Order: sequence, then structure tokens, then C-alpha cells
Amino acid sequence: MICFSKKVFACVTLMGVAAFAVPPKTWDAIYKAEGEGDYTSVKVSGNIRMGKYTNYKEVQPVSFKVDDGLFSFSASGNMTVPADKIEKGNFYGLCNSTKEAWVSYFNKPMTFGKEEKIVNIAGVDLACGDDVYALSDLKIKFANPKAQEYWVANLEGREKYLRKQVAELRTAEQQHHADIRSMSSSFTDPRDGQVYRTIKVEGREWFAQNVNYEVPGHSWCYEDKENYCTRSGKLYDLEGARQACPAGWHLPRDREWMDMLVGLTKCYEGVDKCGKFAEKMKATTGWHGGGGTDEYGFSVYSSGYRKVIGKSTVRYEEMGEYAGFWSAQNGRNETIWLWSMGRMSDQMVRQLVPNNAKNNAYSVRCINGN
Repeated sequence: MICFSKKVFACVTLMGVAAFAVPPKTWDAIYKAEGEGDYTSVKVSGNIRMGKYTNYKEVQPVSFKVDDGLFSFSASGNMTVPADKIEKGNFYGLCNSTKEAWVSYFNKPMTFGKEEKIVNIAGVDLACGDDVYALSDLKIKFANPKAQEYWVANLEGREKYLRKQVAELRTAEQQHHADIRSMSSSFTDPRDGQVYRTIKVEGREWFAQNVNYEVPGHSWCYEDKENYCTRSGKLYDLEGARQACPAGWHLPRDREWMDMLVGLTKCYEGVDKCGKFAEKMKATTGWHGGGGTDEYGFSVYSSGYRKVIGKSTVRYEEMGEYAGFWSAQNGRNETIWLWSMGRMSDQMVRQLVPNNAKNNAYSVRCINGN
């Protein structure tokens, strides 16, 4: 049984039945190209314009411009936004302060004149704070006239129905996220005021989001871009990981990782005999080709890692393909294990961290108690 705490604990039995209604497939499967699509964050340029909200339909018209590297276009459409979000009064300001969109696309840049641009776009979502909203009735106009001509001639009408299905899938995913949050508890880090979603597994409370606390000199955003930290937390070297959790919480020990996996999967004979459970732990977005089902609410995003080569060379690798989490040292034993999964992984596995890799940076989750 997995329990989500919110003053009174609500428990969901995982006995062959999904804990939540989850989307059945990834967006690129709609195009019959599963594993070939990407989903990436892009910057919104200028102000986001909002039309008149339709209360009884919970529909919010929106339009904005994207000008970020290979992406240069205007987008407009309708977002499904719960009325309580609008009624809080700061929704529009929140969207305009976030200034971030997420694009579902096939990474096949084309050359138009002297510019190389992505035009094969399957969907666009707008980020407003921690929430992301899919644009239905999506309309796109590319800044490059030749790119726009190609879009109109080859993609705009021909793939309209597919884009509609992608928007429906994204909306279902976003409702799934809302369901998870509503059945979770939260913890506010007193050090910096950041709020983390938490879940209870077998009586132990875990962060259900990656830690995003700054440890000077020992924590980084992927590719040093803040938007990656906003979504999937910071990356820590071993020294930083030991300082990342707030008072009353700690870096999970190897045994605690094992116990958590057993609690989620109910595989009391060993998680290695539990089949394909990684998909149920993965977030529905943030992985190349889509994501998992996030059935357990543990929401593992692909956060990649920071690799140190020699004394000064640094590389950021495997965003969209990999997630790795530090575990604490067990007593006097100097062995350090990393718990990880890849895009194609069936399970979460433990990896021995050699001494020359302890300066690499990975993600951190925290567990409550001593």
C-alpha cells in the first residue's frame, strides 16, 4: 500500500490496479514514431497575451512568441485552466514571470535561407509557475517566411488531427499531475522557502521532487540553465549531496532506497523479480520520447548528470536519457551507491560509485527521520 499524507493519510492499494488514471502512451507514439520525439523547454519572448476566460468551459485563450535557438515562432491556442487558478488573481502574472514554453517536436532541423530551424512541431505547452498547460487548437506562425511556407504546405493541415491528439494527451498528463499533487503532502524548506511535494511509502516520508537547494561550489543546474533546476532540481557532487537535505531529513541510505522500492512495488521477494516497474516511477514528461506513467507519484524526471573529466573539464550529459540519485554512506563502509534509471530501463538499479566519480554531480531526494 502506498500512502499520501495530507493531515489524514489517504492510501491507495497497488494490487494490479493503477493508483491513478494515467495516459496510455507517449506523444510520439501518436505519430507512430515512438522514441523519436523530443520535449524541450524554450524561452518565451515578450509578453504573454491572454484572451477572455470562459468560466464554464475553463478555457483560457493565449498567444505568445518563442525566439530561442532553433525555435522561432508565434503560438496561439486554448489552455484548460481550472477556475480556482484564475480566481486566485495572480495567474496571468505568474505565466508572464515564468516566460517558458515546452515544445513536443522531432529534432530534424531544416535550412531556410541562411537559417536552420525546427519546424516539425507536434505540440506546445505553456509553463505558469510549476504547472504546464497544453495548447489545444494550436496555431503556429514561423518568423522565417520560408519556414512558414513549408509549414503551411506540408504540416499545418496534414497533421492537424495528430496535434489535436497530442494536446489531449498532454492535458490528460497535466490532470494526472494535479491528481498526484492533491493526494500528496508538502514540506517547506525553512532555509530558502522552497516547497517540495512529499509522499509516504511504508510509513516513511520521501521527497517526491528533486532537491533544489543551493550548496555553493557543490551544486549546479544542468548546463548552468536555471529552467532545468526549476523542473528537476540541482545536481550535486557527493559533498553537496551530504548538505542538500534540510534538518529533520537526510540523504537516503542504500537500505532505505531498497525499502522504498519494495514499498512501492510490493515485491517483497526482491525488486529484481518485479518486472518493469521503472515506467511507473518516471514522470510523464521530461524523458526523450515522452516519459512514464508516474503511477506511484514518485515523479522521476530525467535530470542527466554533470561529469568532471580530469582537473578542469566539465560536461553535462544524458538529459532526457538518465536519472541518478545519491545514497548515503553506510556506517564506516566507504562504499557509495548511486540509484539510477535510463530512458529504456525496466527497473531502478544501484551502481557502485568509484572514487574518481565522486566529483560528478547527480540528483538528490530526501527522507524524513534519522
